[in-house]
Amino acid sequence: MKWWFGRRGAQRANAVKRLERSVFLQGYGNLTVHVHIDGLGAVCPRPQLLTMRALDHMEDGEVLELVVDNPGSAEAIPGMDMTLGSTHLVTLHEDSCWRIFVRKGYKDSDE
Repeated sequence: MKWWFGRRGAQRANAVKRLERSVFLQGYGNLTVHVHIDGLGAVCPRPQLLTMRALDHMEDGEVLELVVDNPGSAEAIPGMDMTLGSTHLVTLHEDSCWRIFVRKGYKDSDE
């Protein structure tokens, strides 16, 4: 099978993980993250495509965390959220990556 994103994509086939863990986000309080996407080392459009695919399988109100080290992806995700029926909650810049939190649907609070 040929990978759209090169050999690195084949090595990171398990980039999307279903989980439940609690995180504290300023302005939102404690939220449960339901899906984690490891986009470290991936370049556009792979993180965006993984996000779109994950959101397709999520329920309204669930939260996704995307971790990327590509500045282009960190900028593109918040802008595409509205077209995907989701809400960008916050992007946190850490030493070597960005953590982007997205809620499926247009809700402002964790229910």
